[in-house]
Amino acid sequence: MTDIRRPLFSFVPPRGARAGDAAPTVEVLSHAARFLRDRPPSADVIILESADALTPYRAEIEALAASSSDTNSQYDYYALAAAMEHLRGGSDVRLALLWSDASERSDRELIGAVPYHVSRGRFGLPLPVWRVWYHLHSYICTPVLKRGHERQALRRFLALADHSGAAAIEFPMFAADSAFADALADVGAQQARRIEETDRHVRAFLQSSLAEEDYLSTHIRKKKRKEFNRLWNRLSEEGELRFAVHDGADVEGWLKRFLTLEAAGWKGKRGTALKADREQRAFFEKLCRGAQAQGKLHCTELTLDGSPIAMLSSFRAGNGLYTFKIAFDETRSRFSPGTLLMLKLIGEVLRDERTAWADSCAVPGHPMIDHIWGERREMRSVVVAGSSAFGAFAARYVARATKLAEKIRARLRKHYHAFRKEMENEQTD
Repeated sequence: MTDIRRPLFSFVPPRGARAGDAAPTVEVLSHAARFLRDRPPSADVIILESADALTPYRAEIEALAASSSDTNSQYDYYALAAAMEHLRGGSDVRLALLWSDASERSDRELIGAVPYHVSRGRFGLPLPVWRVWYHLHSYICTPVLKRGHERQALRRFLALADHSGAAAIEFPMFAADSAFADALADVGAQQARRIEETDRHVRAFLQSSLAEEDYLSTHIRKKKRKEFNRLWNRLSEEGELRFAVHDGADVEGWLKRFLTLEAAGWKGKRGTALKADREQRAFFEKLCRGAQAQGKLHCTELTLDGSPIAMLSSFRAGNGLYTFKIAFDETRSRFSPGTLLMLKLIGEVLRDERTAWADSCAVPGHPMIDHIWGERREMRSVVVAGSSAFGAFAARYVARATKLAEKIRARLRKHYHAFRKEMENEQTD
């Protein structure tokens, strides 16, 4: 039986509210209801409570991604379904489908899709805080909003959060130059909402009109280029060295090779390889299969006598490419196979007519990719105040607690990695 509810919530409009900011009508679906839903929907917002509930709206979600000014491969239908089904916390995530206003002249259309999680007691705050979904494998959380409707969609989502009692709304890791970022600045100013930034950083990005050799000579020192060429030649002496690019036509064979290669390295030793965790593995496999079926899986491999020594999984979104997981043969680490693979990817991206840019999705200051990819993408994270009397306080509190927690985590990570390295050295000795 389909679980469809029409809850009645009280709503406190924000300052500077417009007519479109009134309490939205809401329907909630707990699981698939392909033949019972309205076409078009009668509600302003439909909240999907499970991966299964996404199924009836697959076509609309995919069409929205194609019509958005911003790209986010992690909020594509196939990626959301895989994450909500298999990742920790996924069962608690809700996907808000935001629809345009009803009109006598035209049907409603989907103008936004935002996955979110509701926290109660975040950092000890006794008020509900909404957070756009950020999970273990997240590399971008820019909401997917229809081109030309970004402000309308964002106002509807904020109205939903306010109307549901959210004290604050967190928007983590979105592209600073996105249409969403512009909409957030405008709507925040119009509604006099407090916006607290919790993070701003840049990461390696690839976008250029230069040819491959010109790009390499522009962004990599001559001495370093010679070193990479030497490593390639040395590795070639051990067998037939090839760089291959494909769309995962043999996705099952590719997945098997990738998971085996990753598990053979340090992640396998520490028990953090995808292959070691049933749900993590299921997520990755479903993610790659879904992307391949949509023509969005991008696979690169460096092989030696036919055996992979470096592999990279990436996903297409619009005219861009998001790199995701890399694995390499650590017995040949002296040749830097992972770096050689990423160098070869430069030429592939610059030559590919389908690809205008590639996002490394790497941590800021990455010791490898930052030195070979010359461009940068700026990322931001913010907390937005809800419209209640506690909104401004909640936004400030959550923002300060978030920054403090990240400082503590960074310090703990530093000590942890030093400890693990020391333990592994002792085991080697």
